[in-house]
Amino acid sequence: MKKIALLVVALMAAVSCAEQKAEYNQTLGLLSEYNILSNAGGSTQVAVFSNTAWSVEMDRQVSWASIDRFNGIKSGYLVFDYEINFGRARRVILVFKATDANGEVKTRTLNMYQQGRFSDSDCIMDLEASSLEIPAAGSTEVIPFETNLVYNLDEMFLTVSYPEGQEPESPWITLKSVEKDKVTIEVAPNTASGARRANIRIAHTDAGDYDSTEGDTIYSNTVSIVQTK
Repeated sequence: MKKIALLVVALMAAVSCAEQKAEYNQTLGLLSEYNILSNAGGSTQVAVFSNTAWSVEMDRQVSWASIDRFNGIKSGYLVFDYEINFGRARRVILVFKATDANGEVKTRTLNMYQQGRFSDSDCIMDLEASSLEIPAAGSTEVIPFETNLVYNLDEMFLTVSYPEGQEPESPWITLKSVEKDKVTIEVAPNTASGARRANIRIAHTDAGDYDSTEGDTIYSNTVSIVQTK
């Protein structure tokens, strides 16, 4: 019985060594394609498996996350630090690259997804106006605004829609700023042959689902704009 047990242990050890050897003999590998992080902030280690030199960078620069290294030789790990998330879910993607023996560049990505504080149903984005009448000369308009997404203000954007058949060649309403209590827009002088109309909303897109790169967009109420001629 003892001999059988010893044989089983030896076989398991051999399989483990074989798997480990195969794992370390690849050009570039990761444990997963995504990593789910809590909104509380912290740090996590990211394992990298390689038999050669590799590099890593974030797909875009963000203020809430950082990595402690940008390259390595053979297998190792890096540390990913992330801050508390007081807003909606967010992500940044780590892009790893290594060149194999044939000179081919291998790329692997790791989706670093941080959960948000607010679900969609908890979010408030209210423009405190239903309509605005703008003079033909144009103007700067300040619209009172209420939101609990104060940590997402710099990611908010303006959506503009026009009546069918009245789409302009160039936008005549632009977003100047979004602050926690107001939204400022700029309306250009009216050079059309008559009065013109548009509907505006403030929008924000978060990281969406953890295993996707598609975001989820929410919108404020609509404000109707009428500009005289």
